[in-house]
Amino acid sequence: MDFATLSKRIAETFPRLSPQLQRAARHVLDRPDDVALMSMRGLAARAGVHPSTMVRLARAFDFTSYNQLREPFQQHLRISPAGYLARARDLQARGAEGEPAALLWDLLSADLANLRVSFEANGVGKFAAAAETLSGAERIYVAGLRSSYPVAFFFHYVYRMFRSNAVLLEGHAGTFADGLRALASGDVMLAISVEPYTVETVKAVEYAKGQGAAVVVLTDSLVSPLAESADHVLIVNNETPSFFHSVAPAIAVAEALIVLMVAEGGPATLESIEKSEGQLANFYAYWRSQTVKKRHRARHRPKDGAR
Repeated sequence: MDFATLSKRIAETFPRLSPQLQRAARHVLDRPDDVALMSMRGLAARAGVHPSTMVRLARAFDFTSYNQLREPFQQHLRISPAGYLARARDLQARGAEGEPAALLWDLLSADLANLRVSFEANGVGKFAAAAETLSGAERIYVAGLRSSYPVAFFFHYVYRMFRSNAVLLEGHAGTFADGLRALASGDVMLAISVEPYTVETVKAVEYAKGQGAAVVVLTDSLVSPLAESADHVLIVNNETPSFFHSVAPAIAVAEALIVLMVAEGGPATLESIEKSEGQLANFYAYWRSQTVKKRHRARHRPKDGAR
């Protein structure tokens, strides 16, 4: 069994596993390099389970031993660029030891690895399929709360430069559910959330699926609760030496979707972007020295009859 097939089987079987096996399975899916490189006891300790749980996990997927379970992961590591991530983890493990330069280097290394893994793990096909689904939507509902809100806002803001059919679900004054009222078949839900997952975002994905809408999610694991109802899952790796997860990879993945939609958008997209630029220029939205001079002259222009 190859790595891709095994990962898919584990993700599909995940809801039926016991709590301890779920904990082990999640770590195996989220940290495939650990499986390839670490001993069974070391992996179990990092996952927070007893070593025997790893043996039971192997047997649950028809392997005779833990070492046999490791083989697809070792093969994947040999042909995958995921070693960048392993090196970033080594830097984090060493720690900054109170030195700002070392801490910043750890942060940079982690985010570079996150970006590379996020793009290469998903692959061109998954990006293109998700972008195509979004492009064909009657309306796009964008859900991302708490730390994922900057990602949702970024996507919504840039997308509206060339299309006007997006709804940003913000939930002001407790009205998050109200924004979903018109969602129907033909629409697409774009949802962003990573562990710990925001309840409203998970419910929005489930509701969208129940209404017959397509669902595209940006999340951190194949066993994320968002992934269960999704038509397209784009995984974002978000490890960091900080106490809080990184949002940089999710922003980059959202940007990639925009890039693909604009690239395939044709003349209508270019016309919309031109109109958006013109409208912003009309409102003097961006700093220009000429704009400041015009405003200054307008404020100090004599009124009719005045000298």
